[in-house]
Amino acid sequence: RKRQYFQDLPAGHQYRNPSTGRCLMKRQILIADDEKIVVRSCMRILSTDEFEIDSACNGLEAIEKLSKKNYDMLILDIKMPKMNGIEVLQRVKETHPDIDVIMITGLNQIETAVQAMKMGAFDYLSKPFDPDELELVVSRAFERRQLLQENLNLKSEVSARYSFENIIGP
Repeated sequence: RKRQYFQDLPAGHQYRNPSTGRCLMKRQILIADDEKIVVRSCMRILSTDEFEIDSACNGLEAIEKLSKKNYDMLILDIKMPKMNGIEVLQRVKETHPDIDVIMITGLNQIETAVQAMKMGAFDYLSKPFDPDELELVVSRAFERRQLLQENLNLKSEVSARYSFENIIGP
């Protein structure tokens, strides 16, 4: 099935959009979960030419990978060994505030997921989640990111165009 959610998204490595022929950049995603089946499922669901996906099996490994590579998104389980998802989220928001974080939670961890959103997570998914839910949340996060970048570009353009130096007086 064709993934309509992930068309025309800029980022890390180039790929050519088959429908338009345009060169685009791959988005970098890190999936951090101690359950291998969840990691494999996320990778399968998101495996398109638009994404380059890495994984970490615990919070410390996620922090280490984040320090070595620029990621656009982190899909993060709340309950993990060595460092839980809330601790990872806190560190990520301190050191990499631009990374969109999607929390994965068990049904009995909804309150913790809400806390994570208050700490800066973009959204959360409850296990077990539907593949379409993951695709939609990832798509929305990248769409929001793209809109924020366009907004910054427009502000910069307006600021440059209407700066004091460009005002012509009588």
